[in-house]
Amino acid sequence: MKTLIIQTRPGIGDVCIFLPAIHEIALNNVNLNVDLITKKRTRAREFLKYDPHVKNIFFLEDFNKSNVDLFNFIKNNSYELVYIFHYGIRYPLICKLAGVKSIFSYGWLKKNENIVKKSQEACSGWLNNKQLRFPYKIHRPKSLSKKNNNIVIGIGGSETSKKWSTEKFIELVCEISAIQEHTFLLAGGPEEQVIASQLINALPDINIISTCDKSIEESLNLIDNSKLYIGNDTGFMHLCAGLGVTAFGLFGDTPANYSDYTHKINPITPPNVEVITHGSLAMNQISANYVIRQIKNFI
Repeated sequence: MKTLIIQTRPGIGDVCIFLPAIHEIALNNVNLNVDLITKKRTRAREFLKYDPHVKNIFFLEDFNKSNVDLFNFIKNNSYELVYIFHYGIRYPLICKLAGVKSIFSYGWLKKNENIVKKSQEACSGWLNNKQLRFPYKIHRPKSLSKKNNNIVIGIGGSETSKKWSTEKFIELVCEISAIQEHTFLLAGGPEEQVIASQLINALPDINIISTCDKSIEESLNLIDNSKLYIGNDTGFMHLCAGLGVTAFGLFGDTPANYSDYTHKINPITPPNVEVITHGSLAMNQISANYVIRQIKNFI
């Protein structure tokens, strides 16, 4: 049956969080692949390029926010199954009018809930299977390289409040290098190039490579098979985990349960702070020494 999945959250990490459920839908409907509608900022076409379960990726922005365009697209593609990881009436109604036989969605009224738990519970209900395992993997061409001694430092972030300070990253890299020599890969986007330059200039005797001027594809080629990820709760944290790299994410302004979908992400939250959520503004309460204590056995 021709299947479409709609996931409207905008970030790289958002698609990663929903990817285990997307894979289960493909596998349990005996589909070789499904189509996905998401947002351009997810960069999904770049990191799902080799995914055997996702055939086509379309972006909501390409429909010019027009219900008519989206209706015509769904109707003309003759989708029989649509899964909507979103609350609201818009997408179910468009699918219904377009003649989709089976439509599954979260419902009409949005709730404040754990997005990982919700996606998995909804998927289990839609597929009528409580034994789903939700494995998480970013599919890549088979790498010829072996595990290396590189450590990925995640300096990026969609919001300033989610980012650790440059000074603390410098201190962290120094302390790790004092324990053992490594190559450090700075993972971020074009907007982090200044921070990357500051780190490289501050630590001229340490081998540091920036990925901030590279494409997602080039960055994945570099970070694949790395030893460890340490850094902000950002897209590269989720991508590293999908590549099998053990990740330590700094959660000072986002809920740590965003990492619940994979055992590869180990959240580090500020000490003595019981609840971290959006607006906690507590990244500065996480010290480099505190992070070192959490990761020391993995270096």
